[in-house]
Amino acid sequence: MLTRRGKALLGLWLALMIGWTGAVNAQGIKYFTGKITEIARASEMEPLKKGNFYLLRLDAYPDTGFRLSSEDAVRYGVIDVTGPSGVVTPKKSKGLGWKVKLTCEGKNLGLSNAPIYKVTSLERLDDR
Repeated sequence: MLTRRGKALLGLWLALMIGWTGAVNAQGIKYFTGKITEIARASEMEPLKKGNFYLLRLDAYPDTGFRLSSEDAVRYGVIDVTGPSGVVTPKKSKGLGWKVKLTCEGKNLGLSNAPIYKVTSLERLDDR
């Protein structure tokens, strides 16, 4: 049988676990699945940041953009290594038409009617 102190400690522990679980979920991780319909190259728009990234579009979410760093785009095989050109040619866009599962940060970087999510992980679902 638990003593009064034991019950208090158990209650405190449960409250902390529920709070921690809520905090983890509040950070927001979102998952999106669909076929890649567009791969476009864009520049950083935030102050004090330089560089390029790739914006993906999925057929299931046509008004939503998915931001992928240049390094990740090459690492996941979505594009071939490109030169200084800002154009992604069809020959370089290997991921066009792939069915993928994107894991994204929950924070919307765009507008409410045109959200943009930062991709943290990309998993190809169809056969290679």
